[in-house]
Amino acid sequence: QLCGINAVFYYSTTFFEGVIDDPLLGTTIVGAVNVVATYVALLLMDSCGRRTLILWSSGGMFICCIVIVLSLLGFLNNIMALLAVNVYVSFFEIGLGPIPWLIVAEMFDAKYVTTAMAASCQLNWACNFVVGLVFPYLNEYLGAFSFVPFATVLLLTFIFAAFKLPETQNTTPEELMDQLVRKNSAVVYHNINIEEAHNNPIDLEWKLAMEQLKQEDEAAMQSGT
Repeated sequence: QLCGINAVFYYSTTFFEGVIDDPLLGTTIVGAVNVVATYVALLLMDSCGRRTLILWSSGGMFICCIVIVLSLLGFLNNIMALLAVNVYVSFFEIGLGPIPWLIVAEMFDAKYVTTAMAASCQLNWACNFVVGLVFPYLNEYLGAFSFVPFATVLLLTFIFAAFKLPETQNTTPEELMDQLVRKNSAVVYHNINIEEAHNNPIDLEWKLAMEQLKQEDEAAMQSGT
């Protein structure tokens, strides 16, 4: 929600005033594009992977936000603003719209999915409320730059997806947890040469402690705790 999608849906008619001759037509086009993009998402969902679609979606929406700002500033014509809004909606529907719900369902064990989904849904609607409440003020005080906060969120989302978000498609929660533990272990478990460690009691003690911690983590993973 913090990517600003509902700011477009809620205030598209107001947004298009002064941008195109018929704001209602612009709103209708946005709605039609939204429906078509949803069907495109169905085709891409299982073939491209969750992480890839999040990257495409956040990256594409970020670029569209920049184009919208440039159009409102007068550097690009009004048709580009209309086009950017519709492409923005399309990118949302193939990634940030449906994919987070799938990721939540795939990341958690079955007994925790309902709790995770409920928490996600609550946060989603809370953010939706905030965006709907705040955007008119952003539009009033920031003017042409009203989409800059959304662009910032999208850029951070892209960076997070590129470097931290694991691929959840075709993986079990146990496999995903194992991947995360192994990835984070590279930071925690320092690779100290055991022969050199014998010459330094502190290094040897650290090495043994890290090995014990690693064994405990692996045992916990195997036991399912």
